[in-house]
Amino acid sequence: MYIKELSEIDGIAQARMVKEGAVSQEEVLLHYRMIQEERNPELNAIVHEVKNADYRKDGFFAGLPFLIKDLNAVKGAPLTYGSKVMEGFTAPGDEEIVRRYKKAGLNITGKTNTPEFGFTPATESQFLGETINPWDRTRSPGGSSGGAAVAVAAGMVPFAHGSDGGGSLRIPASNTGTFGFKPTRGRSPLTMYLNSLSVQHALTTSVRDSAALLDVIEGPVPGTGYGFPEKDLPFFDTIGESPGKLKIAYAPNVHGNIEIDEEVQEVVRDAAEKCASLGHEVEEVYPDFDHDGMMEAYIYLWVVGGALSVDKAASANNKAPADPFIEKMLSTLKEKAAGYSALEYEKAREKVFLETQKLDRFFEEYDVLINPVNHKKALPLGRYNGEEKTIDEILSVSEIYAYLTPIANMTGQPAMSVPTYWTKENLPIGSHFQARYGRDKVLFQLARQLEEAFPWKEKYKEIRG
Repeated sequence: MYIKELSEIDGIAQARMVKEGAVSQEEVLLHYRMIQEERNPELNAIVHEVKNADYRKDGFFAGLPFLIKDLNAVKGAPLTYGSKVMEGFTAPGDEEIVRRYKKAGLNITGKTNTPEFGFTPATESQFLGETINPWDRTRSPGGSSGGAAVAVAAGMVPFAHGSDGGGSLRIPASNTGTFGFKPTRGRSPLTMYLNSLSVQHALTTSVRDSAALLDVIEGPVPGTGYGFPEKDLPFFDTIGESPGKLKIAYAPNVHGNIEIDEEVQEVVRDAAEKCASLGHEVEEVYPDFDHDGMMEAYIYLWVVGGALSVDKAASANNKAPADPFIEKMLSTLKEKAAGYSALEYEKAREKVFLETQKLDRFFEEYDVLINPVNHKKALPLGRYNGEEKTIDEILSVSEIYAYLTPIANMTGQPAMSVPTYWTKENLPIGSHFQARYGRDKVLFQLARQLEEAFPWKEKYKEIRG
């Protein structure tokens, strides 16, 4: 059964309808199943169904359907990491973040597409196939949380889980017109995946949905080595408050080894103008740090962490982490990782530490930095064919397309992509906002101001029919 009102309101409003008895949990589930059956075969956002998941029916989210990225374990469901090496593997238990979602009343009904081991900023793999951008079916939604972003944008669920090790929430959010928030490192359950560069949260259509979802998963996992910055009140309770007059820097270009498309630079200028119209102090200024050097260090950490992840997953499924089970990209990634020395690895870690100090000093003066998510709009499908390309060939594209977002993963600071702009071709391009470590609340409050002054929710009708 299709319930028109559900497609026009966010998750918080839908949960309220359930609690007030206007609609039942079963009716909500049937509504979304119908939409998934209609739209998913073409878009390929959802790759596994999860049946009969246990969840707290009286939880905050009142049984709303929810999707988990296929890099995370849901008890009794397939866990493939987008790779043939994990074919046939069933997760024996829930990860900590999944337990927290269930406790909050989220009904996990499926898992979303991801590139092999989440290693590229495009959601396309030999094993699970490519996910299609609903705004332009010749383009990628980005990755690696592309399946989640497309499912949310296309109205197949109210919201969905994702993760971000170098932009994997923010890049697909930018390309699909959804809201993608990367929390401060340690605020959500953290794993050792990719040297703790990766953090977990969600893709949503509204700022308050994102705030509420972060509230219910917040807190470290014991033994991970990171604490998390305390806050006085839930983000959901404070997003409507004014952040005060913020001092905002914006950098439409970048001082580094990359050229930003003029169209993308205009997105940043437009976001800065919007912030100025809200009463904030806005200034074009560029942080003084070694961007290229940080990205070189990131590649070291990413390659080594990625190789370890492949080994661990293959071992769990009793398979050798080699051809014919993995794509050429990952077999050559393992070779590249083996060629690094321990000294080179430690130098990369030191570089991140030193440049993070410079950026922290920048955020002592400025509350927020606006810059591009990517150097250009959503890429055509097929740019990241890991079956045919080596890791060096993939990196030559990835390092350029995901050149800006990994900085916040290395520093650990919060960052978000806000859907503030659509091109003449009606393609969304998000604006990228960053704040100082632990100041997630400032970003949420600024995003809420932008959402209220320049709403985007009506845009989804154009792709939902």
